[in-house]
Amino acid sequence: MKKSTLYLGEFKQYDKKFITAENGINPESVCDVAFEGEVLYLTNGESLFQYDNGSVKKLTGRVSKLFSKKGKLYGAVGNSLAEIKKGKIKKIADFDCPVVDISIGLDGSLWLITENDLYLLKDNEFEQVVELPSETVCLAALNNKTKYGETVYVGSTVEGLLSMKGKRRHWAELLPDNTGVMSKKINCLQIDALGHLWVGSDEGLNIYDGKNYWFNGNDFYSVPDGSFNDMYFAPDGKKYFATTTGIITLIEGKISYFSYGAWLMHPTVTKLAVSDNGTIAAVTPRGVSVITHKYMTLAEKAEHFDKLTEKYFMRNEGYHVDRILRKYGDLDSGYLPNSDNDGLFTGLYCASQCFRYKATGSPEAKANAKRAVEAMIKLTEVTGKSGFTARATRYSDDPDFGKGNREEWHICKDNPDCEWLGETSSDEMTGHYFAYGLYFDLVADKKEKKKIAEVVKKITDHIIENNFHLCDVDGVPTTWANWEPELLNNDDRWFFERGTNSLEILSFLKTTYHVTGDEKYNEVFDMLIEKYHYAMNCMQYKCEDCHIAHIDDQLDFTNIYPLITYTENEAQREIFKMGLTHHFDYEKIERSPFFNIVYGALTNQPCDIENAAKSLSEMNLDLVVWPTYNSYRKDIVIDYSPEELGCAPQLKYPVEYSSRLIVNYDGNQFVCDSGAEEFVSINKKSANRAAALPGTDGANGMRTVMPYIYLLPYWMGRAHGLLGD
Repeated sequence: MKKSTLYLGEFKQYDKKFITAENGINPESVCDVAFEGEVLYLTNGESLFQYDNGSVKKLTGRVSKLFSKKGKLYGAVGNSLAEIKKGKIKKIADFDCPVVDISIGLDGSLWLITENDLYLLKDNEFEQVVELPSETVCLAALNNKTKYGETVYVGSTVEGLLSMKGKRRHWAELLPDNTGVMSKKINCLQIDALGHLWVGSDEGLNIYDGKNYWFNGNDFYSVPDGSFNDMYFAPDGKKYFATTTGIITLIEGKISYFSYGAWLMHPTVTKLAVSDNGTIAAVTPRGVSVITHKYMTLAEKAEHFDKLTEKYFMRNEGYHVDRILRKYGDLDSGYLPNSDNDGLFTGLYCASQCFRYKATGSPEAKANAKRAVEAMIKLTEVTGKSGFTARATRYSDDPDFGKGNREEWHICKDNPDCEWLGETSSDEMTGHYFAYGLYFDLVADKKEKKKIAEVVKKITDHIIENNFHLCDVDGVPTTWANWEPELLNNDDRWFFERGTNSLEILSFLKTTYHVTGDEKYNEVFDMLIEKYHYAMNCMQYKCEDCHIAHIDDQLDFTNIYPLITYTENEAQREIFKMGLTHHFDYEKIERSPFFNIVYGALTNQPCDIENAAKSLSEMNLDLVVWPTYNSYRKDIVIDYSPEELGCAPQLKYPVEYSSRLIVNYDGNQFVCDSGAEEFVSINKKSANRAAALPGTDGANGMRTVMPYIYLLPYWMGRAHGLLGD
């Protein structure tokens, strides 16, 4: 059956910058922001600043508040209203006390409130209309209907929502006890193009038709509880809200979030502004975020991550590793630490470049794959023990050289300035076999094919000769590299690894036969199936685990690919596809691009490719492991079943990639809040237990994940014709 190809086309890719003290302003002092076109202005309540291309410039003049209305920028200058144009301040009118807010009605009428009075602009003069209730903070005017005046609203933080009415102008109170308004503490008001009044209060958001019908905030599908502090309505109807739980947008009928961590330095947004092109500026107690967007294709995003890999994620000979940051969120401040998984993750990156080469013929992809595979081969050569592969290498100029567990770090016999790490796991071998098979098939020339066959043969012979273990240089089998039938089948302590490790060794053997052509590996493969029921172990290799442990998920989807690809016997392949289908059905709730695309590549079944592409489009461009805060959202469901296994409750359905904790594919995609302990109550006992699992701790903006999480599924999808751009 011919597989269909998804062309996602262009999508809106968001990115952001934080305005910090390095930009030339105390970020915590900023109290208001506004745009003039695409130029951002800021005020700290006294001075006016202009932000442009990453720098902040102080302007002449004292401006306490900013108002962007109908393409014009206004400011409160003491007791005066001024227009700001290209950084120049021009006073328009003077009043008896400070200007608080302005509003332009649908008919173009300009209204203004000071601390004491409401004004209407008539014949280029502001005319006082009526006195205001105490603590009035916001204004919304529908139009200048003067007969009754009920189309002007103000909000007070003490007296609530009020509507002007009557020939003898006065304020009618709209109270929570007898109307649909949610609170007497009103923070912001806006009137939409249909004349509806949107009311933001400390209790949430609701909408008023101007008579007696209210759309209560609780009726919104996923608008969170909490205080709505500011709002902005674009001319095209897009809506933006500043809340105590981040920025919320309502665009094309969909509620979306820009939350703490990846987008904001604090969950509470006090003010926001939106430019003509949709750039968002948000004021928080810790500084200002400037959220931009551009239109990209998945291919352009892959190009971004390919460049990012070269610049930030290559260590020593070309090992693909996470990056540790010295400064919050700043990749330039980072360094590449020693890793104990060089083989696994370099193998996954190498695989991405092999698929890229198949899809595009790019010489750069070929060179990247070659560098990675040669680095991996070195891990087997450096130990001095035939077929035994190191986890990692490091050199005398590395800061940790000579430190660590000296039983497992070994000085290279032929180079005292290099040492290698033993105690190698099955994870490492998964990365090696996966990459070697793909490089052999898609990239290698005749000479390289021979070299790969030799190193794969050595590794597999080592495993077989040591009773299906990796045996370290001290003669002791390593802790996790166990594929021994007696232990996997008959020792309950290996119950959870039974399916995964059976899958691994069968995949390794088929890869070895594929690259060497030596029938002895098929014979061992058949023996494990016929004598030790390893194929049956793979029928349902995934142990359902409440979605808390994900190390084996990545390993399983990686190993099933060469196993099904290289197994010639159709009946055997159907058995292995049983296990794959069970695993995919259980995991597809994650919307994992890698899992979905592996399943689609190996079967003729729908693989939810739309969600895979959506997840790729949602990944943030910096790959920083930001704090996450999602527990306030109404659209989430908490799953308490992990408590049965001694772990913390987590999300039943992961949120979108742009809001979830970003982790490798061996990490937990179901984490609700991480690194947000100061803002949300987290059960420390449960959290500490969960922190033992990958992806549940370290969400502090001081490290990254590796770009393979995008590059591998994207280029695999391209190579298999599942993705077309």
